[in-house]
Amino acid sequence: MFQNSGGLQSLLKDGARHYSGVEEAMLKNIEACKQLSTITRTSLGPYGLNKMVVNNLEKLFVTTDAATIMKELDVHHPAARLIVMAAKLQETEVGDGTNLVVILAGELLRMAEELIQTGLHPSDIITGYEKASRYVDSILHELAVFNVTNQSDKTQVVKALTPVIASKVYGYEGHLASCVAEACIIVTDSGQRFDLENVRVVKIQGGVLDQTQTYRGMVIPRPAEGTVKHVKNAKVAVYNCPLDPQQSDTKGTVLIKTAAELKSYSRGEEEIAQKLVEDIHAAGIQVLVLGGSVSEIVMHFLELKNIMVVKINSKFELRRVARMLGAIAVVRLGAPIAEEIGFADEVSSEEISSTKVTIFRRESESSKVATIVIRASTQNVMDDTERALDDALNTFRSLTKDQRFVAGAGACEAEIAKRVKSYAMSNPGLDQYAVLRYGQVFEIIPKTLAETSGADPNYILPKIYAENNFKVGVDVENGSVKDMSEEVVDHLVTKQWAIKLASDVALTVLRIDQIIMAKPAGGPNLNKKPVMEDD
Repeated sequence: MFQNSGGLQSLLKDGARHYSGVEEAMLKNIEACKQLSTITRTSLGPYGLNKMVVNNLEKLFVTTDAATIMKELDVHHPAARLIVMAAKLQETEVGDGTNLVVILAGELLRMAEELIQTGLHPSDIITGYEKASRYVDSILHELAVFNVTNQSDKTQVVKALTPVIASKVYGYEGHLASCVAEACIIVTDSGQRFDLENVRVVKIQGGVLDQTQTYRGMVIPRPAEGTVKHVKNAKVAVYNCPLDPQQSDTKGTVLIKTAAELKSYSRGEEEIAQKLVEDIHAAGIQVLVLGGSVSEIVMHFLELKNIMVVKINSKFELRRVARMLGAIAVVRLGAPIAEEIGFADEVSSEEISSTKVTIFRRESESSKVATIVIRASTQNVMDDTERALDDALNTFRSLTKDQRFVAGAGACEAEIAKRVKSYAMSNPGLDQYAVLRYGQVFEIIPKTLAETSGADPNYILPKIYAENNFKVGVDVENGSVKDMSEEVVDHLVTKQWAIKLASDVALTVLRIDQIIMAKPAGGPNLNKKPVMEDD
């Protein structure tokens, strides 16, 4: 223990590793973060390229969504995991702009690496980055070009949501934005507070994305049981237990010795089922929503009383239906009391494509719900569309708090780059080099948009600067530049959070000068497959 008294290694257990200094620790961390940033960079914009990710459960993801890529990548490098954590925080806080966080963080560290290699001390870089970050935060509100003055105006909401969807499902953004805007307006009607839980998304395979529709109410992707398929102005009871007299919470054994006893037992079961259904019918119930199974004998009596039965396997979906209908889930066999009964304007079993669905409709101040039914030919397209709609819904949630939008298509980033570079010239001291590079970082967004659309970034960027207008961005369709403020706008808060989180990650990584890794606990990984040698 006391023989090797020199160095940090003598303080740690055998198998521990440590790296220190700029070359070993800092530059290695920066390299890992740059590699992670490179993965998602080409996924930016309407013409962004897909990434094929197979996770640890061998599930396949083909997407341009940076949040999904970060979530499914099993990143082990500790510095790169800081970027993954920042991307997750952006997804939680705003719901969109995760790719912007990853790209900016990687580019900030790449610029820092160049400055370190030219001899600038990391503390000067940190000071410059902090100054520039505060300056960008102070000028961002000046770049607002559009305000959503009325959240019930479908035209304004569609304009705000279209670019969010276009970045993932280009070509269908107009129709999909219209569907999302319609759903958001339904659930916020009469001044109701917007809640993501009130907008449901159901995927039905078959057809094309143009057939995606918004339904007022809740759509359950399974038909009603029995023959009753349509009820209006219905009292609804929600049962979270099996509707079967034979099933009980306690187990027991019945010993039957004679045929008479068997006949009596069967008749008793039938009488219990009949009384249960008569009690339910007497309470005025016309629709039953069940979370468990229903016996054949109970189903027979329900049919005689013309009571509609809908089964929902998901307990979470069952709770949502109960909340929407104003009902309380019953967990006992017996008729519901008045407080447990819900109400629906209409419950109907309909057919979308070849899939039978059940739609619950209710016009109420307290429970306005809308469902967007996605139609597409493959599961992968439906999944990617669902992610795009989720981003759009989160953007609407953000605009209920802050209605300001900045010009998109790289226009906002190009203006930030120009202003920060001008600000750098007014800073004496070595940190002005870091401020200058901080401004150059934002040029990566218009450059990447130009690259992915097939245009020359070295031609596009100077042309944006030559226009001298903070609304001018990259026109990806024509490979040129123009005023994008009427077509493509980005939410100001999304940009604000993305820049803040990217700057924080870069500063955190630049403050690390030593990495100490303990020996991993536990034995060998039994799940790891052996390496197969080639013949």
